[in-house]
Amino acid sequence: MKSTFLYPILFALLLIIGFAGFQWFQFRETSGYPEVFPVESFMQEPLQYAGNRYHLNASVENILASEDDLGRIVLVSSDEGFASLPLFLPSNLVGNLAFQQKYRFKLSVESGGLLYVHGMDKI
Repeated sequence: MKSTFLYPILFALLLIIGFAGFQWFQFRETSGYPEVFPVESFMQEPLQYAGNRYHLNASVENILASEDDLGRIVLVSSDEGFASLPLFLPSNLVGNLAFQQKYRFKLSVESGGLLYVHGMDKI
């Protein structure tokens, strides 16, 4: 009699643990940058978003400028397809970029509307 109740309880427990693990993985990917970058509204009023942090899923189109001691300015196209955006990647940011590769950029909007990348992961 005990074993008939044990299996459904174990199954439910494993299901809950699996769901919690999935949620933790999703949260870890955007930790500190929970909101999706509002590309379309940023293009209309970029200064309105200064000081905010976002994540952006985009693919690399081109490297516009590069300075060894400063960093790179990279042109990306967002997954939403609204527009191409220039992002600043500082020189201390670890990782190489591949053209047409999709990345999740963790960025902040700095004064003047500069999109400053703090981290990136391949998708």
